[in-house]
Amino acid sequence: MTCKEAEQMVMPYINKELTDKELSAFLAHVHTCQDCYEELEIYYTIYTGLAQLEEGGEDQNMHKLLEESLWASEMRIRGKKIFDVYYVLSQVLAMAALTGIMIMEMLKI
Repeated sequence: MTCKEAEQMVMPYINKELTDKELSAFLAHVHTCQDCYEELEIYYTIYTGLAQLEEGGEDQNMHKLLEESLWASEMRIRGKKIFDVYYVLSQVLAMAALTGIMIMEMLKI
């Protein structure tokens, strides 16, 4: 992913509009590119700060909130990958069981 692509994903990230594939690529880039991380932090601070002002919430550590958001996004992606692996594995096992049943039925004949 290029910096330009990552910069275009900052607001969709903040608004939780990225697909899992986009989110994975975005997180990988932001963790390796200091410039893009700083851009994300600036936008996140402004957007979250304004939202807090509108809600009348108390001041919070924006850097900490961003880190928590990034961590939650990483856990979402990791959970999705684990789910996908288990899903494929369950499908393979189901097909193997079905094949075994079919073979056993054919041997009865």
